[in-house]
Amino acid sequence: MKGWYSLLLVVLVCLAWAFMLGVDRESNNELVEESYEGIPVKELKTKELPVVDKKEEAQQPTKKSFIVYLDPGHQARANTIHERVSPYSNETKMKVTGGTTGVVTRKPEYVLNLEAAFLLEELLTEKGFEVYLTRSAHDVDISNKERAEMANEKKADLVIRLHADGAENPNVSGFGVLVPSKKQAISKQSESAATLIVSEVKKQSGMKVNGIRYRSDLTGFNWSTVPVVLLEMGYMTNPTEDQKLSNPAYLEGMLQAVTTGVEKYAALQ
Repeated sequence: MKGWYSLLLVVLVCLAWAFMLGVDRESNNELVEESYEGIPVKELKTKELPVVDKKEEAQQPTKKSFIVYLDPGHQARANTIHERVSPYSNETKMKVTGGTTGVVTRKPEYVLNLEAAFLLEELLTEKGFEVYLTRSAHDVDISNKERAEMANEKKADLVIRLHADGAENPNVSGFGVLVPSKKQAISKQSESAATLIVSEVKKQSGMKVNGIRYRSDLTGFNWSTVPVVLLEMGYMTNPTEDQKLSNPAYLEGMLQAVTTGVEKYAALQ
């Protein structure tokens, strides 16, 4: 009897020990389940987390920058070697001509063109455009064909070639825009940009505007595969206009209007 009593006592002690372990385990589980990083488990279960559809997210289009390529015409030294005027013709022309010179200021056209390019670059960049220049110095040797190809490679949305005009008659004056001939694939878009630029220059600058002219003989147009316009900012052979083009306020007023025209063109694309 005593042996049975001892065995029963051992069994009861074991059961009690097992019970205590179970309670302790459950207690620990409760502590673990009560909170997670300080947040009650009930809150974790009921709080709805946003579900991100990765496939849908990947399909969202990203806003493309509008690229404007500026080409300050000419350079310090002309390059008289000839290159083809067009990929569809064997006709050739000088790679880069010397440009004109101010009759009063004696400023070379290539200097004025780069001054205008730097100013226009600043104005366009402030408006959020992505801007590139074919040259940022005078001592370069870049042909008109090569300048067009630089913009083509960048897939520019618009090329603006900056020039000043010259004439034998010193009374001739005014701002004008050249565009590719209507036979070219880029003519319609180029004309659209030119029309908006001319309209804004008329409204904002108060200067004489000669309008738009179409050209089929310009190497920079013929090798271009992207929309392109050429600004003739004024006549350096006209004494009054020559001096105005070297006036920072006059030049900035003109290029502010050009920038507004580019903004309106970009909004249509």
